[in-house]
Amino acid sequence: MKHNLWHRLIFIFLRYTAGPLLKRVMRYSCIKRKGPDAPSLIVSNHTTDIDPALVALGFSRHMYYLASDHAFRNGFPSKVMKYLFDPIPFHKARADIQAIKEVIRRLRAGANVCFFPEGDRTFTGRTAPLAMSTAKLAKTCGTDLITFRIEGGFFTWPRWTKNMRKGEMTGRIVNRYSAAELKEMTDEQVLDLIERDIFEDAYERQKVKFTRYHGKNLAEYIETALFLCPGCKRLGTIHSEGGRFFCECGFQGVYTETGLLEGESLPFSTMTDWGVWQISQLPEIIKNSGDGPICSDDNQKLFEVNPAVDERLIGEGSLHICREGVQCAGFTFPLERITRIVVTGRMTLAFAVIDGAAYEIRSAIPRSALKYREIYRVLTEKAEDV
Repeated sequence: MKHNLWHRLIFIFLRYTAGPLLKRVMRYSCIKRKGPDAPSLIVSNHTTDIDPALVALGFSRHMYYLASDHAFRNGFPSKVMKYLFDPIPFHKARADIQAIKEVIRRLRAGANVCFFPEGDRTFTGRTAPLAMSTAKLAKTCGTDLITFRIEGGFFTWPRWTKNMRKGEMTGRIVNRYSAAELKEMTDEQVLDLIERDIFEDAYERQKVKFTRYHGKNLAEYIETALFLCPGCKRLGTIHSEGGRFFCECGFQGVYTETGLLEGESLPFSTMTDWGVWQISQLPEIIKNSGDGPICSDDNQKLFEVNPAVDERLIGEGSLHICREGVQCAGFTFPLERITRIVVTGRMTLAFAVIDGAAYEIRSAIPRSALKYREIYRVLTEKAEDV
């Protein structure tokens, strides 16, 4: 494979130089395993922005990664990333057949490939359900499958915040499955074993191994994850400052160093429970909204995206979603033409339409993109668990 030797040398160099520093900074520990000797597909849960490096520290053999296409649209830094690591780009908002073909090609060329089948980092602490395509890929590759699990990542670097916290993280290989074993299984059986191996519930882990995660402004930007107020049951009214979150209705609470939520009138002690509750309320909210906007935000920017290549700003203005579709900056996207809506990073709303065009909506002020994704799922009967 072109440049494979170069990429292996970079992998070895970074493992012995940046690796020890990363472990200290992240307070991360893992048991490094030799091999695998044969090319393998490595799958892991997704908890932080640097999960690829955390997984790599658990292996002695070089691997390639799938990376979201937005990482390839950052000019010079993207060129450096591609030169050093040559990740495989994929677009989260649409089925990316080319990415799957490239994964298979590299595996059959003798390289390891790692990817995070959730596609997204968790907002509320629990590994998301996986698509059946994950199992189909594992079987189609014809290589061994290795499952890896990262623990403590959700509290160390919550998806909804800018600030990393100091606590404890671990990573480990859970299981190895040979290509022959996978061949004898159904797609459902393969999916079940992957979900079992990489599943992580951050709050259940806290009950087993209690850890404090120290940092500043612990609740900052929590409104990007918690979009429905338990007090007044309005969308998009939660705000944050320092370690606390609040609504203009008087509801308030605190995010603690243990990751627990505390407050006099707070009905939830975990992000997971709040997340499950707010999604369960959406059908009633949508019903009561009639034909009008279900939720809206001002000062949004709409970009048209050429995946893994470039992007251009095509409008600025308000954003709202209703039964008919998504409207932003004067553009209307009917629900029946949208193939999928996902969230990238904390607040970017990404989606694609039937003709293949891709778009992103970004905000300079804290607001939840998650609420739009979940409302879309309810409206199109694609609702999933948190």
